[in-house]
Amino acid sequence: MDTSDAIKVQYRGDKTFEILVEPDLAKEAKLEGEDHSIQRLLFVQEVFVDAGEGERASVDELEEEFNTQQIMEAAEEIFEKGDMQLTTDQKAEIREEKWKQLVDMIARRAQDPKTGNPHPPQRVENALEEAGFNVTSDDDINEKFQEAIDELRPIIPISLDEKTVAVRIPVDDAGKAYDKLQQVADLKDEQWGNEYFMAKITLPAGVLSELMDDLQEMTSGKTEMKEV
Repeated sequence: MDTSDAIKVQYRGDKTFEILVEPDLAKEAKLEGEDHSIQRLLFVQEVFVDAGEGERASVDELEEEFNTQQIMEAAEEIFEKGDMQLTTDQKAEIREEKWKQLVDMIARRAQDPKTGNPHPPQRVENALEEAGFNVTSDDDINEKFQEAIDELRPIIPISLDEKTVAVRIPVDDAGKAYDKLQQVADLKDEQWGNEYFMAKITLPAGVLSELMDDLQEMTSGKTEMKEV
């Protein structure tokens, strides 16, 4: 069987075990949370100790490491806990996704201190490119955020000032408004009453005006907001 299109998932326990999986389905399951059965994920329904050499794991080796002699049960644990070797195309795709996430995060959280307004995403992206900033498929975007801000400061004026405001929203409109609040702000002191939902929210200063406009549109102008 030609396995050149498969990618390997490697598990290191007392011994090393490997499985070969379908690239696209495995990426969806491992990195994007899609629910695919192990039977669909496996390119070859075997567990190996060396997939390159085609050396299969014995039932005794499976029993010793995974407490089962069933290939599918062992393969599922290998997939869940093992390291997946992505293809070059997959790495490039993930890198592009993370780059867009980082640009969007900066555009939402940071602002121009001169105007108090957020920087447009294209301006952020241009400045990151000018700074020579890069992300990889393995990077945690939350961890890269502050590093990116530090690199941007010599190129564009940028501030991470935050504001805390109290909001009061009629409870009939609070469901859809709550989803929006969760997207852009940290919520605390939430109170769900019979007539109103109330909370204190902390968010980037540059996002406040846009959020207020969105909430007023969602609630037909019934949202009350006060800086605290």
